[in-house]
Amino acid sequence: MVKKALCIVVVLLQSCDWRSSSKEQEESVLARVGSSILYVDDIVYEPSLGDSTNVFNQQIDMWIKKQLVLSLAFQNQAVVDKIDRKVSSYRENLILFEFEKYLFSTSYNYEISESEITKYYEENRNDFILPFNLVKTLYAKIPVDAPSINSFRSNLRKYPNSDTTEIVSYCFQFAEKSFLEDSTWIKFDDILMNVPFPSETDKIKFLNSRSFYEIKDSDYIHFMRILDKKLIGDFSPISFEEEIINTILLNNRKQYLFDNLRDSIFNNSVNGIDYEVYY
Repeated sequence: MVKKALCIVVVLLQSCDWRSSSKEQEESVLARVGSSILYVDDIVYEPSLGDSTNVFNQQIDMWIKKQLVLSLAFQNQAVVDKIDRKVSSYRENLILFEFEKYLFSTSYNYEISESEITKYYEENRNDFILPFNLVKTLYAKIPVDAPSINSFRSNLRKYPNSDTTEIVSYCFQFAEKSFLEDSTWIKFDDILMNVPFPSETDKIKFLNSRSFYEIKDSDYIHFMRILDKKLIGDFSPISFEEEIINTILLNNRKQYLFDNLRDSIFNNSVNGIDYEVYY
C-alpha cells in the first residue's frame, strides 16, 4: 500500500508539473496560424524601438501575414517541388564540399614548395602585370613638435646607410603611424591614404624622380623613404604574388586529387550493379 501511495503521489506531482509547464507555454503564445505558433520570446524588442504595444502589434501582424502567405505557397505543389529540388541539390553539394575538404586534410600532398611557385610564376609571367604601383618604402607620420626631428630626417634620408635601430626606436616613441617593413612590397596608394599627397601629382613621374619625400600638414610631418618601385605595366614581383600563386596551385592540386578519386571510383564500379545507364 505504501509503494502504491508513493506511486500515486509521484504521478500527481508529474501531472502538476506538466500542467504548469503546459499552462506557461500557452500563456506565452501570441498567435497561431495552422500549426505555426508565435511566442513572446520570438518578438524582438528594446526600449529604443518605442512603445512596446505598438512594436508587439506590428510584429504579430507581420508574422501572421507571412504565415498566411506561406500557407498559400505550400499549396502550390510546383513551387514546393522546385524548392525541394534546390534544397536536395544544395545538400548534396554541401556534403561533397565537406567530403573534399576532409579528403584533402588527410592527404600529405598539400604543401607547395618554393620551386613550384617560381616555376608557375615564370610560366605565367604575363598574368602578373601590375595594374597599380608598388613600392618598398619606409613611412612615418611624426608630430611637428616631436624632439630631434632633424636627426630623424637625416637618418631616414640616408637609409639604409644609417642606424636602423634609431629609426625604429624613434618611430616607436613618437610616430602616430609608421610602416618600416623595408623588404615588403606595398601598394603605393595604400601608403598615400595616410598622406596629404597632392591629387594632381603624376605618381609614375613622382616615383621615377624621388627617393625621399616629406610633406607637412597642420599637426604632422609625413616622411617617405622610397627604396624600390614597380610601376603600372611592370611585372609584379614574385614575393608580392606568392600567396596568390600558392592558392592557385593548392586549388589545382585539390582538383587533381578529386578528379582522380572520381575517375577511380567510376572505373572500379560495375555497370548494372553499382549504377545503370538507360539510353
